[in-house]
Amino acid sequence: MKTVEDIPIYREGTDDIASSEAFQNDPMHFHVRAYAECGPVYRTWFRDRMWITLAGLDANDFVWRNSSVWSYGTANAPFHQEMGLDHVTALDGKEHLTKRAILKPAVNQGPSMRYLPEFLEHLRSELKAETASGEPLELMTYWSEVIVWIASKTYAKSEVPKEEIPRICRWEYQMLRGLFLDDFRHSYVAREEYKEMKANAYKWMGSIIDERLAEPEKYADNFSDVMAARLEKTGELNRDWLINDLYLVWIAGSDNTANLINWALLFTYQNPDWLAQLRVELDAWDGADVMAMADMPCLKATIMETNRIRPGQFVLNKYAGEAFEFEGFAIPEGSDIMHAHVLAHYMDEFYPDPFAFVPSRFLESGKFAPKTDGTFGGGTHICLGRNYAMFQSTLVVAHVLKHYDIHFEKSPSFDVRVTYNGGRLEEDILAKLTPRETS
Repeated sequence: MKTVEDIPIYREGTDDIASSEAFQNDPMHFHVRAYAECGPVYRTWFRDRMWITLAGLDANDFVWRNSSVWSYGTANAPFHQEMGLDHVTALDGKEHLTKRAILKPAVNQGPSMRYLPEFLEHLRSELKAETASGEPLELMTYWSEVIVWIASKTYAKSEVPKEEIPRICRWEYQMLRGLFLDDFRHSYVAREEYKEMKANAYKWMGSIIDERLAEPEKYADNFSDVMAARLEKTGELNRDWLINDLYLVWIAGSDNTANLINWALLFTYQNPDWLAQLRVELDAWDGADVMAMADMPCLKATIMETNRIRPGQFVLNKYAGEAFEFEGFAIPEGSDIMHAHVLAHYMDEFYPDPFAFVPSRFLESGKFAPKTDGTFGGGTHICLGRNYAMFQSTLVVAHVLKHYDIHFEKSPSFDVRVTYNGGRLEEDILAKLTPRETS
C-alpha cells in the first residue's frame, strides 16, 4: 500500500505560493491540468498547507458513499463559529441527520414548490415596479434581494421592512466570503461594518422567532412546519436553534441562486441562436403555470448547462476523521482533503468542448452519467437548498426571458475572478430590463 509521500505533487509556477495563486486565479483549468498529469489523487499547496486532492468520477463515488469518513465539524468549523453549533453544514452523524429531518418540511421537493405560483406573482410585481423608472439594475445584487424579499412573504412569512433586505443580503454575501479566509477570517468578521450587518440580520430573525413563539398558530408556512418538526424531534423550541433554522429557510442559498440566474442570463444573451430557440419555447408558455416549466426542455437545458459551467463552488474541503484507502493510497486520519467534485464538468470525455456554453448537449436524454454532476455535492450531505435553487432560478430565467429584453450598460466580462469557495462575478453587472414587444 502506497503512503501519502508517494502521492504526486502538482505545482504551477516557481513555488508553492505561485501555484496556490494559479489555482485561485483559475481553479477549473488548474484541476483539469492536475488531473491530466497526476490522475485522481494528487497533492497541491493551497494558501498555507499541502492538501490531498481527490478528483474524477471514482472520487465522487467514494466521497459521497463514505460520509462517515469525513469530519464536517472539523472541516467546516468556521460555520459553527459564525452561525452557531446547530448549523447543518458542520454537523456529523446523528446530529446532522436530525437537523436535516427538521428542515425536511421546508426543503424537500413538495415544500420547495409550494409557493412557486406566489413567487411568480411577487416577481412579476417587483420587476414591473423596478423597471418602470428605466434605471439600470445591478443584476447580481437585485436577484439576491428579490429572492430574500419574496421568501419573507412566502416560505417564512414575516413583516420585515423591504428597506432592510439589502443589508441582510449584504451580510449573507460577506459572511460566506469570509468563512474560509484562514488567518484573515477573524479580522474580517471583527470589522464594525460586518458586525453591524450581522447584528441587524439576527435582530430581524430574532423578532420573527419571538413572534412565532408568542403566537404559534398565527402562521401556516414552510417555517411553521419546520418549527413543528423541531418540537417533534427535540422536544423543545430553542430560540437560537430556531434562528438558525429560519436562516436556512429564508436567507441561505440566495446568493448562489442569484449567481445561477445571473450566469444563465449572461450566457444566453451571449448566444443569440440559443436565445431565439429558447424563446420559441417560452413564448408558447402562458407565463403563469409554473408546473408547465417541467415540459420545457430548452429551459431545463439552459439551467443544467449553467450549473455545469459555473457551479457555485469549484472544490470542497474535507477533513479525514478516520484513515481510509483510495486508489491504492493509505490516507491517514487527520489529513486535509480537497475534493474536486465538479472536475468532471470540464472533462472532454463527458462534455465535449467543456468550457463552452452548449446547452443543447442536455437535450440528448440520458447521455450523461449522474456522477459527472457535482453541482450540489452528493451522499447524505447533498446540498439542502438544491430544490430552492433549481426551482427559483428556472422560474426567474423563464419569466425574464419571456417578458423582457436585457440591455447591458457595458459588455460583461466572462472572466471568473474566483475565491476558494465561489464563482461569482465581482464586477457590477448594470443592465436595463425593458418589456418585450411580443410579451
